[in-house]
Amino acid sequence: MNSTNAKLVHLTLLLCLAAATLASTAAAQVVVKPKPPKAEKAAVPVVPRTPEAREMPPVVLNDGSTTEKSIAVDPNANIKICVLEGNLKINGWERPEMRVFVKNGSRVAFRVLEKDPSSNKPVWVLVSNSTSERPGPPQSSECLSGERIEIDVPMKSTLSVAGRATETMIDSVQKVSVKNAEGNISLRNIPGGITASTLQGDVTVENSGGSIQIESSTGNLVAYEVTPGQIGDLFKAKTSSGAISLQKVDHRQIEANSISGSVIFNGKILPGGLYNFRTSNGSIRLLIPDNSSCTIKASYGFGNFNSEIPLKFLYRNVTSESKNLAATLGSGDATIILTTSSGSIGVRKQ
Repeated sequence: MNSTNAKLVHLTLLLCLAAATLASTAAAQVVVKPKPPKAEKAAVPVVPRTPEAREMPPVVLNDGSTTEKSIAVDPNANIKICVLEGNLKINGWERPEMRVFVKNGSRVAFRVLEKDPSSNKPVWVLVSNSTSERPGPPQSSECLSGERIEIDVPMKSTLSVAGRATETMIDSVQKVSVKNAEGNISLRNIPGGITASTLQGDVTVENSGGSIQIESSTGNLVAYEVTPGQIGDLFKAKTSSGAISLQKVDHRQIEANSISGSVIFNGKILPGGLYNFRTSNGSIRLLIPDNSSCTIKASYGFGNFNSEIPLKFLYRNVTSESKNLAATLGSGDATIILTTSSGSIGVRKQ
């Protein structure tokens, strides 16, 4: 074999060997499938804020400020006040002006609801939290709050006070309406009438007049030296769990009702008066002058009736379940109704 043929054979063998190598490599290769692309997270839609919302600063009901603010008002102004919490003291003075002081609490604002057409002075004013003055829809309560809240108002003004948890003292104004969720109420020198109620606390009224209604769910009721403003004015006291003590109450119509507590009346019995004292579980005590003229009608269950003032009995019925009687003192002008389910009834001489 010549050299040329040898080279051709050699080249042919190299080509065959290369082809076999490529085939075996392809057969042995592992095919790797590509991973699927990761799913994209759904975009959270962003709701744009309204221009009003972007402009409104955060609402602060109580920023711990100590502030004082005043406004000139009509001497006979009607003033509305709301207090979330704090010790509230309102005092009447002779100035035609209202002053509000708040210690460690919310800032004060005055909202004039009505003015007198002739003097142009406010006759109806709302005392509020300054956050209520911001533009737009209401963002917070209008009520004040603070460690101590002191308010001076004209003596002839009429007050409407609402509170959540306050100790309230009001002195020397014309007329008052107070409604409290929690806390004691003390009222003095208010001649034009009183409406006061609290769910948890005592109510005390002193040296006042007019039509008076006081109420508590769990508290005592005390009234001392109160008189009607006009003929027919009613005095009414009602408590669910507490005692009622009335001394020198000169109304001719008196209603005192306690579900669980005693009822004590110490005062004059006026001619033509109607007195209704009732308790479900407690005693009833009357301290009246022995020259009073009244008819006493008593109903009681577990207990007894006794009087140290001589009475003329009209009837007396005693059963195992109830006891009823009627008796007169003097000519019997006034009517006194005494009712207790469990407790004694006593009539004493002043």
